[in-house]
Amino acid sequence: MGNMPKSTHRLAACALGLLLSAALRAEPAVLGLARSYLGPESTLDGIQTIHYVGTLDRVDPARPAAVEHMDLDMLFAKPMRQRLRATNGKLVLTTVLDGYDAWDWLVSKADPAHPRVKWLTANEVRQLRASTWENLYYYKAPDGGAVDDKGPATVDGVVCEEVDFSHGGGTVYQRFFDRDDGRLVLTVRGADSIRESGEIRVNGVRFPKTIVTITKRPDGRELDATATFYTITLNDPVPAAEFASPTFSVPPTAPAAPK
Repeated sequence: MGNMPKSTHRLAACALGLLLSAALRAEPAVLGLARSYLGPESTLDGIQTIHYVGTLDRVDPARPAAVEHMDLDMLFAKPMRQRLRATNGKLVLTTVLDGYDAWDWLVSKADPAHPRVKWLTANEVRQLRASTWENLYYYKAPDGGAVDDKGPATVDGVVCEEVDFSHGGGTVYQRFFDRDDGRLVLTVRGADSIRESGEIRVNGVRFPKTIVTITKRPDGRELDATATFYTITLNDPVPAAEFASPTFSVPPTAPAAPK
């Protein structure tokens, strides 16, 4: 290479730099293993909607004997839609994400004619978008975010590879995968520790039967939430109305009485 022109050296250096840059951006090998553990890559990529039906049980550390039981209905749809409905004996809470819009819709069973709506903040929207991506895109690098291989770590006695999925707004999913087979052992998201157990297979894809989320509160106590799924369906047609923003019929305001 000693007789090569300087321009050729520069081209070679640029090419080497591009190769190194591509290598730095390369996906951690364990993610391919993790997707293979879940199911065929083509099947995962072909999932457009996921519909979960089950229950959610929450235990507040302040009242450990009182379990809050709810029916749970969750729907995710590409590219970026989510609808979560939780129902107990008194209330129905529906949280909807439609692109960059999101809201809570609360209906009291005692007074269904007067629902309450709360538009979510920008930070809450970002968190919902992150959770929607994590549910639909199977360990792919977040749109506008990053994937960072943190190396080996031992969790529950299992030698894992930690891979962090960083979304906008500081939301990070720290995932720990079994280095032998790619099984997801633990997910940490802020104050939440999330573990999956059991299995439901749909169209050759593994889904968890149960998801347990333990949230550590500022006072050190832990809130335990257990989601248990009965049915999971894929790629059902979803009417756009499922994600339609709330509308209200506002009656005309009567003029104020003269004082």
